[in-house]
Amino acid sequence: MRLATKINKITLAMFFGLTTLPCATTQASETHSTVNDIEKIEVKGYRSSLKESAALKKASDNVTESILAEDIANFPDLNLAESLQRISGVTISRDSGEGRQIALRGLGPNFTRTRVNGMEALFTTDSGIDQRGSASRTRNFDFSVFASELFNRIDVHKSYEASLDEGGIAGTVDLHTAQPFDYDGFKGAITAKAIHNDLADNTGPRFAGLLSNTWGDVGALISAAYSKVDTIERGYHVWSWRQASFGQDNVASSVDDNIADRLINAEGNERVFIPRANNIASWFNERERLGITGSLQWQASPTTLWSLDGLYGQLSNDRIENQISTAGTNAFTGDVTGEQLLVDAAIQEDDLVFASFENLDLRTESKVSYGETDFYQVSLNGEFEVTDNLLSTLMFGRSNSNFDQPIHDKIFAEATGHAFSVDWRNSPYGQNTYDFDISDFDEWMLMRSDVREDNIENSFNIMSSDWHYMLASGDSIDFGVQFKNYESSGYERRDREDWEDDETDPAAVFQLTTIPILRPYAIANNTATFDLLEATGRISRELDSTFNRPGTVYDIEEETLALYTKYNFNREIGDMVLRGNLGVRWYQTEQTSTGEVNTGEGLDEVVFDNSYDDFLPSLNLALDISDQWVARFSANRNISRPSLNQLRAAGQVGVADTFISSGNPNLERFVADSIDTSLEYYAESLRVSVGAFYKDMDSFIVEQSNTMPYSETGYPLSFLDFDPRVNAQTEFTVNQPINGDSAKVRGIEIAFQADLTFLPGALKNMGVATNVTFADGETTLFNEGEAFKVTPPGLSELAYNVTVFYETERWGVRTSLAYRDEYITGEGASQNIVEGFDDTTFLDFKAFYNVSESFQITFEGNNLTDERIRQFQDNRTQSYSTSGRNFIVGASYQF
Repeated sequence: MRLATKINKITLAMFFGLTTLPCATTQASETHSTVNDIEKIEVKGYRSSLKESAALKKASDNVTESILAEDIANFPDLNLAESLQRISGVTISRDSGEGRQIALRGLGPNFTRTRVNGMEALFTTDSGIDQRGSASRTRNFDFSVFASELFNRIDVHKSYEASLDEGGIAGTVDLHTAQPFDYDGFKGAITAKAIHNDLADNTGPRFAGLLSNTWGDVGALISAAYSKVDTIERGYHVWSWRQASFGQDNVASSVDDNIADRLINAEGNERVFIPRANNIASWFNERERLGITGSLQWQASPTTLWSLDGLYGQLSNDRIENQISTAGTNAFTGDVTGEQLLVDAAIQEDDLVFASFENLDLRTESKVSYGETDFYQVSLNGEFEVTDNLLSTLMFGRSNSNFDQPIHDKIFAEATGHAFSVDWRNSPYGQNTYDFDISDFDEWMLMRSDVREDNIENSFNIMSSDWHYMLASGDSIDFGVQFKNYESSGYERRDREDWEDDETDPAAVFQLTTIPILRPYAIANNTATFDLLEATGRISRELDSTFNRPGTVYDIEEETLALYTKYNFNREIGDMVLRGNLGVRWYQTEQTSTGEVNTGEGLDEVVFDNSYDDFLPSLNLALDISDQWVARFSANRNISRPSLNQLRAAGQVGVADTFISSGNPNLERFVADSIDTSLEYYAESLRVSVGAFYKDMDSFIVEQSNTMPYSETGYPLSFLDFDPRVNAQTEFTVNQPINGDSAKVRGIEIAFQADLTFLPGALKNMGVATNVTFADGETTLFNEGEAFKVTPPGLSELAYNVTVFYETERWGVRTSLAYRDEYITGEGASQNIVEGFDDTTFLDFKAFYNVSESFQITFEGNNLTDERIRQFQDNRTQSYSTSGRNFIVGASYQF
């Protein structure tokens, strides 16, 4: 037997917790048919993909689910996150019209570890919409980075075992690229698609290809994927809802007396929440994606196999953003104390839902940003058959991700002294009314220019050695050691210039909004205007470290040593078979966080060192009641590390949004005890599973939020950047993460797959795959010093997926629906208790026709209903947008 084949069986067994492994003993050779069946997987079509995924799930000892490519370089969905959402318990968040991050079993992206070819990886990008985090430093993996065609399998480990990396309380996602020994001899495939977005009214290309060959004991493979597509999100948003007061002279006598009294005289929490800035906005994104994988394998001897794997990814986002807001000099963005006059208003409960002003100053924003992320990963794996009963693997690997955004330019124009009203009473977002033609260039003048740069770098260096020893009884022992070094660094730099309306300042070059938007208006042409402004010498895109934004320059380094051992067993109990594993993992992490903090007299660099370790026990049991029934039980302890921005030794002052956010390098890790149980049924045409899960975290990290005048925060006045709307007495919301109370998550997962072969005639080619997850949980968040019981961030109480398909050897079609209930993302800013996203329902479609055995044409439609994305603060709309429908036509050829 070629060692590559034998090791592949062992690798599959170690990934899925299989206890029946190939070895030299007669007993083992009689019982390893399950692994052999897995090795023989040859997927062709969606129905086959579901069936073989179910076979992997059935054979595993721990709770694991898999997604397999339907064919060479042909994953079920264009986006990895959108494929993952078809698994019970997995929900996704979207940005720029496609899936971006996942939540698993009610816990957010930070609680799921993602590995690429067995190595932990982290890929940083950004969102064009500020309310979704912009360029942020977290441990959240972005699944929109890589084209799905680069991968042939995804494994989602929902229950933990000792051989898995620690750090994923929710679970671990393994992404696998192809290797040459996966195929017999020469294989090739090429795919070409055209993607049309109906809102952007643009069609972009998508190409993918794979070449693989083996020459005796040597194999080589290369695959590549490229796409370029224009996306749009358009809609309405506010900076936030926050409590505010009005000056006596800013409320006209025409306003109802009771409303006027509350706006002027209310104090503390009796003040009214107002919508800040009231933006009509649109976000255009030209997204270009390139991915390349390469693999070399060498069967050096019958007992030695070497594999060298590489992955390169590049994602560029070139964005244009346009906004018109109530954020001029005399603004409607907070306390109203300028020359603007409120002439009519309406309050519902605690919210100002209608406001009509005179002498209000309006502002347009024209933003251009160019961002690019480069990722590479290289790993060398050695696999050795030391004896007939002892096998080992050795891995060395490095990955690096660099996000660079050298251009992030804004030009603001202002129109002064106008009547304006906004009405929230009969619409999910504000309805704006203006007293002038907002598309008239003559109404606008240059106000301000901003420049910004971002850079974030993440790197992993990993070494590991894993061993597998077969006992004479047929049981086995796995043990190993891993060393991991992780480093993250970055900065954000900003500069701005305010421009006066005088003869010495240049005039802006105006144009109409050119991207789809709810209502067109005049904006400054960003590029042309910046060229004029740079000529004055008062603003420059070249920013050095003197322009670092306070609180954004920090480094985090973690060095982790881990040891594990796991005992795999297989026992007959009458007519049943009990299989599983019992193991423990020990790890120790040395953490260093470096950054700048305010000492009251200036900024000083400080270094915080932290060290922690744990023993993480795990038990996974699978009882084969019969050939068709499997019962499972798992119990384990695992950890998740705090998000990077939570650990930063730095503070950040946000002037426009009047907030201060600081980190806490002394945060404790999350520690959770988990229990899983399930009952599963597998037949040729029917697969059903019902499972329950429970997670108990001893401490959940929360943001402590308090509001105070800026003068009491300890930060210098110079941080206010001379913004005329804020001063020492302006109230800022101050947030800092702390280890809070415990958190609990519980839920039930039900999955059902059926080939409807019992139907008459052509209907027997139909099938259905569906799952539903019910989840619940609670944790404690703090706002203004008050505790609130809420569901953990990322938890949707209901999520379900339904796919109905019809498939023959010649053609097929399927329709998929994915629903996710509302969920919170964390503590609310500006006196709001929580922030989050409303429920969503996405409908997708795919059809194929096989012209021949080698040539296939496809047609797909994504987001067919143009579903809206609504972000909220408590029950108030913060943003509301749609991104249009995508239609894809393509062809693929294999050779």
